[in-house]
Amino acid sequence: MTPEDTALHLYQMGRADLAARFNAEHQLVANRFLPGRHQPHPSIWYAGCLLREDASPGAERIIAAALDLQERRQADPHRGNFWWHKEEGVVIDMNACQFVLEALIALPHERLSPAMRERIAEAAALAFAEAERLDVHWTYTNIALLDIHNRILGGELWGRSDVSKQGIARLRDWADRTREVGAPHEFNSATYAAVDLNCLADIASHSSSDEARALALEMEQLVWRHVAKYWHVPTRQLGGPHSRSYRRDVVGAPGFLKVVLYRVLGDEALLAKTPYYDGPDTEGEVIVSEIDYHPPDDALEMLTTPATRDICERVAMEPETEAVARVTPEFSLGTMSRSYGVGSPPEPWPAFDSCIAYWHRDEPPGYGVLYCRYRVNAGPVGQPSRDAVPKWLDIWDEGLFRAAQNGGRAIVAYGIPPRGQRPIDSWRLDIRLLGREAPAVRIGAGAWLGDRTDLAAGDRMIVADGDVYIGIVPLVPTYLGHTPPMTLWRDGDETVLSIVNYEGPPKQFWEYRSLTGPFWKGNVRNGFALWIAPRSEFASADEFRTALTKAPLLDETVDGLRTITFGDLRLEYDLRAMWP
Repeated sequence: MTPEDTALHLYQMGRADLAARFNAEHQLVANRFLPGRHQPHPSIWYAGCLLREDASPGAERIIAAALDLQERRQADPHRGNFWWHKEEGVVIDMNACQFVLEALIALPHERLSPAMRERIAEAAALAFAEAERLDVHWTYTNIALLDIHNRILGGELWGRSDVSKQGIARLRDWADRTREVGAPHEFNSATYAAVDLNCLADIASHSSSDEARALALEMEQLVWRHVAKYWHVPTRQLGGPHSRSYRRDVVGAPGFLKVVLYRVLGDEALLAKTPYYDGPDTEGEVIVSEIDYHPPDDALEMLTTPATRDICERVAMEPETEAVARVTPEFSLGTMSRSYGVGSPPEPWPAFDSCIAYWHRDEPPGYGVLYCRYRVNAGPVGQPSRDAVPKWLDIWDEGLFRAAQNGGRAIVAYGIPPRGQRPIDSWRLDIRLLGREAPAVRIGAGAWLGDRTDLAAGDRMIVADGDVYIGIVPLVPTYLGHTPPMTLWRDGDETVLSIVNYEGPPKQFWEYRSLTGPFWKGNVRNGFALWIAPRSEFASADEFRTALTKAPLLDETVDGLRTITFGDLRLEYDLRAMWP
C-alpha cells in the first residue's frame, strides 16, 4: 500500500469511529472508554472531517459546543483550559488545552465563517495564556512537544509572532537537552513516541520558519531512530523497556505508534486485533492520516528487517538511567536501570515496564509476552483478577526497582515506595506471562500441571514457548507474613509467578511509612533473575535447564548493600537509598 492509500484508509477508519461516538444532543463526541462522557478535542477533529466534506453549518455547531467547554471564569486558576469531559464542569486534565489547540490548528480554517474564526482565535489566546502559566517541564516529552507544536504553528496561524517565537525557542531548548541525554526523556513509549513524531513531522512540513522546519526534521529523525532500534520485526511489537506503557501496548494490541507505522509501512498486520485486549484498538487515525512523516532510511531498515542488536543507552541524567535491550529474530528483552519519573526532582510515574520481553510464536496472535508488576493491595495470591475487569484495564507497577541486563540475561530487584498511613494487606511482585493457554513450564525437573503451586527457595522455573526458552529464578524475598512467599498460578489469560513480601490482615508498617523514620533499616528485598535464549541454542529444555542450574547465582546483603550475581552479571544497590 502507498502512503496515500494508508492515509485514506486511516481517515475513513477515524472518521467512522468519530461519527459512531457523536452525540447529536450534546453536539460532542463521547470518550472511547467512557461513552457517557463527552470531550472537546475529538469533537473538533470530527468537525474538521465534516468541514472537508462541506458540511460547515453542522461542523460549526460542534466546534461551538467544544469551545463552550473552555474554562472562562476569572477566578479559576486554570482559566483558558478545557474541561476534559463536559460532565465534569471543572478542569481535571491540565493537558486538555494542548489537545484542543492541536485540533483547532488542524481545522481547514478557510471553510469557517468569519465569526467562527474570530471565536476560535479568542479561545486560542486564552489557551496559550494558560499553557504559559503551566509552563510544563521539558521532561514531560509529549506535552512539551505539543506545546512547542501549538506555539509554532498556532502562532503562525493566528498572527501571534510572540507565541511562535516562544515555540521556536522552546524547540531549541528541548532539542539541546535531548541531544545531550541521547534519547527523549519519555523514551520508547508505544503511545507517546507517536505524539512526538506527529508534532515534529507537522512542524517540519508546515512551519514558515526555516529554522523550525530544519530543527524539527532533525529531531523527528532522532525519534524515528530511537524507536526503530527497539522494534521487534517478527512480532510487530515495540520491545522494551518502556518509560510509559498502557495495557494495550503491553499485550500487543494496535495503538498510536502502530497506527503511525501502518501509515509509513503499509503493513496491515499492524492493525490486527489481539485476543488479549477488548478496548479501543487504535488511536489518532484522523490525525495520522493528515501528517507526512520523514523516517530516515536506516530507521526504515530496522523497522522492516529482523536483526540481532544489543542496545545500551542513557535515557535520563538526573538521576542517571539506562535502557538496555537485546533484540534478536526470536525475541526482544528490555530493562531499565531504575524507576521512571518526570520533573526536577523527578516525580515517580508508575506506567513503566521495568522488564518486558516479546518472543515469536507460530500460533495466533504470533507472539508471547513476559512483564512484571509490583502490586500493592491487589488481593490474595491465586485470586483471579483479570477475568473480573475489562481486558483494557491497566495494571500499574507500584514498586521501586533496580535492574541490570547483559544480552538475554537480567537481574530485576524490587523494593517498596513510601506508604504513609495506608493499611497494607498485600505486597508482592508478579512476573506475568501472557497466553490463553498455560505454557509448558517445568519447576526443577518436574512438569507444572497448571494448578496453583508453591515454590521453594532455589527452585528454577523453565518455560518453553514459541521460539524461546525462558528461565526464571525467584530470589528469596524479605518476608513479613506467614503465607508461602512464592507461588505459580493462572490469572485469566496470564500465568503468574508471585513473589510475596506480605499477605495478611491489613496493617500499617511503621518501618516503611516514609523510608526514613525511626524504625527504618532499609527496603524490603524482592526480585528475580531471568534468562531468555533462542531454542536453536539448546538441544532440549533439559539442556537449557542444566545450563540455568549451573549458572552461578548469589544474593547477599552486607551492611545494607545488596549484591546479586547471575552468571557474569552483577547488580549492587543500597537498600537504604535504593541506589545502584
